[in-house]
Amino acid sequence: FLSHVLTETTPLFGGSGVIALKQERSIVRGDSVNSSSLAFPAHAGTHVDAPHHFDPNGPTLDQYPPGFWICRRPFVLDVVAEPGELITVSKLEPALRRMSVESDLLLLRTGFEQFRNAIHVHTYIFEGPGIDPEVGVWLREKYRLKMIGFDFLSLSSYCHRELGRQAHRAFLLQGGACDGMNPSGDPILIIEDMH
Repeated sequence: FLSHVLTETTPLFGGSGVIALKQERSIVRGDSVNSSSLAFPAHAGTHVDAPHHFDPNGPTLDQYPPGFWICRRPFVLDVVAEPGELITVSKLEPALRRMSVESDLLLLRTGFEQFRNAIHVHTYIFEGPGIDPEVGVWLREKYRLKMIGFDFLSLSSYCHRELGRQAHRAFLLQGGACDGMNPSGDPILIIEDMH
């Protein structure tokens, strides 16, 4: 699986929010069915950020056609990321020379997922790596990616929140200048907190 199972202890960005999973009905208790209710923030567990996350006029996830979600040319890149590190173009560029310009999904396997447990969850939430805004602009100019995914909590490192907001805009905004950057190419959707 590429997704984490959503539980009440799933790490949330900044440690804020609540996940409530409640079994409403149970066959074992004499009910005719098993049924649960779920309540959680939209950005809990493995999830996708669409352009609407940072652009009120950008598309939402449901506005993408079913075929969009099928990636036929994924590329997995192993790149080590340290706590609080911003992953830069200079770190990615040498390894990405092997990726085809036709790749539609870039998966970064950093090893940071090792901190996604009860003992190290503070590090996973508050000291996770992030991706530099220039990476979004660079990837949009050089490749035809539909999505990027990674094994840490968010594109935004909690240690560098404003740069994280800029990075989201660099990946997600549809054309036009933002934060002094002018990304060309289609937005690249972001899959956060992957397994």
